Amino acid sequence: MLALFLTLMLAAPDQDPVTAPRPDAQDPPTAAPQTPSTTPTTGGSAVATLQGCAMEEGRWVCRYQMPEIRVVEEAPTRLSVVPSPTSGEAPSDVGVLNEADRALVGRCADAGWLSLCLPAERRRARELRDAAAAYEGVRREVTASLAQGRCDAAVTRALEAGHLNLAREARAFCGE
Repeated sequence: MLALFLTLMLAAPDQDPVTAPRPDAQDPPTAAPQTPSTTPTTGGSAVATLQGCAMEEGRWVCRYQMPEIRVVEEAPTRLSVVPSPTSGEAPSDVGVLNEADRALVGRCADAGWLSLCLPAERRRARELRDAAAAYEGVRREVTASLAQGRCDAAVTRALEAGHLNLAREARAFCGE
């Protein structure tokens, strides 16, 4: 042990081991020396340059020079208008699931805690499942009314539930 101590002292004779600077958590972060420039850029984006670090109230505070940034707002050159669906195809009723929604419901509606579904996906899948179940209930009632020949009651029930396409189907079935 003494030999190690003597070797260390002989290797660094300029520094006193008691007063030598030692690294600890209070030292400032080491950064490559940077000289301030007008606007340093990397790949077209502006970069802040380090001005210096100092100990203030027991913490290290580093100051940076921010480059001048100019925000330019451009008016859109052309507005795009999305036409409404006029091809005779009305949007589907609430509760009618498309392929992606069916896949989400099948994967996440009754998923356990170990599944790969996010909580938001689980909530959305349960909402879709409940809406589909409600739609199927109304569809059964409308079909039962149509089977009994009560067309007005079937159309009224579909409209009360807010299923316009189902009401159109019921009217088309009755021949009105």
